[in-house]
Amino acid sequence: MIAGWQVAWAASQHGDREALVFEDRRFTFREANARANRLANALRAAGIAPGERVGVLMRNSVEAVDANFGLLKGGFASVPLNDRHTPGEHADTLNDGEVSAVLAGPEFEGATAEAAAAAPSVRLVVGVGWGDEDYDRFTAAAAGGEPDVEVEPAAPMRLTYTSGSTGRPKGVVGTYRRFQARLDNFFASLEYALGRGHSMLHVGPLSHVAGNYLLPGFMRGARGIVLPRFDPDAVLDAIERFRIDHALLVPTMIVRLVDAIEPGRRDLSSLTRINYGTAPIPVETLRRGIGLLGPVFRQHYGMSEANSPLTLLYPDEHLPDGNPEEAARLASCGRPVAGMDIRVFGPDGRALQPGGVGEIVIRSEGAAEVEYWRRPDLTAEAVRDGWFHTGDLGRFDEAGYLFIVGRIKDMIITGGFNVYAREVEDALYRHPAVLEAAVCGVQDPEWGEVVAAMIAPRPGSGIDEAAVRAHCARALAGYKRPRVLLFGEALPKTGSGKIAKQAIRPLLQAAHGVEAAQGETAGVMARY
Repeated sequence: MIAGWQVAWAASQHGDREALVFEDRRFTFREANARANRLANALRAAGIAPGERVGVLMRNSVEAVDANFGLLKGGFASVPLNDRHTPGEHADTLNDGEVSAVLAGPEFEGATAEAAAAAPSVRLVVGVGWGDEDYDRFTAAAAGGEPDVEVEPAAPMRLTYTSGSTGRPKGVVGTYRRFQARLDNFFASLEYALGRGHSMLHVGPLSHVAGNYLLPGFMRGARGIVLPRFDPDAVLDAIERFRIDHALLVPTMIVRLVDAIEPGRRDLSSLTRINYGTAPIPVETLRRGIGLLGPVFRQHYGMSEANSPLTLLYPDEHLPDGNPEEAARLASCGRPVAGMDIRVFGPDGRALQPGGVGEIVIRSEGAAEVEYWRRPDLTAEAVRDGWFHTGDLGRFDEAGYLFIVGRIKDMIITGGFNVYAREVEDALYRHPAVLEAAVCGVQDPEWGEVVAAMIAPRPGSGIDEAAVRAHCARALAGYKRPRVLLFGEALPKTGSGKIAKQAIRPLLQAAHGVEAAQGETAGVMARY
């Protein structure tokens, strides 16, 4: 198969229509395709062969779009690097993936140089605005014609290293076959208009989940509006200015966006879809968002190892004022899309009946092909008897809606009782002063684990520990209430914008250690 044929096809279909807007730079479909070709051809001229891995350390930019399309067309395997990682962590990824070249943005000159120096496989570093191989000079001399690279369907086209992983890096292999299956699944699940005449907002990192919508929108002829970073006011301004129809936002972004909306200040009437996923969203945020924006929210469940979307909760299924069963489904991620066999397995490996909480497992095209880069032990652990084991805990209701209650590692066992972090987080979000919340279990010598929470207050609202504890006392059974409360202006995030529990858990454990040293029994409140 020809690598990246989708980009060339879209350019031939949509031609001189406006394809991309980034700040004051605008490009047509043909121009975007030619830029991708020049990057692919320049890398090949520099001795990087199809099949080699190319790291990408860039924030949203025109060059980040080039990297998404150009590496695909050149037959290279893209390795996105998390811009929140240290040079040492970058070096670990470069070495694990045996990366041959790195494309890096202007903010990462020092970090890239340090990481590349510690990675013997790296032969080429291309910097945007810096270095011996400046990006503009590097690509300017290359031909803009089609690379026409043939690739095998089973060849890797992407290595996605799981965000915030600790210890040895863990890369998920995405092949060209799985990439095409994901596109097919995306379009088969597309129940709404997205095409010529529409505008799609890209505000999350294009190297992560936001990039999943870049090529589908490009193929459909929709204009892509790319923002350099998430800022609630900038997003609202862009929706009004560009008459944006569609957006992809992660829940942490939606929380802050909804909080920033002032009714009547801006014309947001063009917005018809906010696609969201990657993590659970507070039900109270959805209620407020629907009240402010109308029925525009569309949830999908997905992950790096599977062909998203796995499930969908359509806008007309977001019913905050429906009957009790309908209203409760705001906390669900919808029902499986066509071709996805999703079940909830108990500890004995058998499917549970509706209402039973267990591990979510998937069987579909591509599910049995899940592979971790050079980690056969992890691959064998994740794929068993044709089922991919997600590590997510969930349950189905009687109508087939899937509810995710947390990660297996996030289930808290305190005094012999199971506590699901999602339930406690939802209760915290119902407090009017809470903007963000994350719940983890921390080790305790008496109870095994106790419930601990980190909270970011709504700006200007202040925080009252007694009120939060009283709120939890009304909403939760005693064993579910947070014994440890930690407060900060904002919660740590991963590169994709999700709340980073792996960074929060040690902070909560340390706060609980203060409690143990002081011999308190009523819980601890700290500020971060």
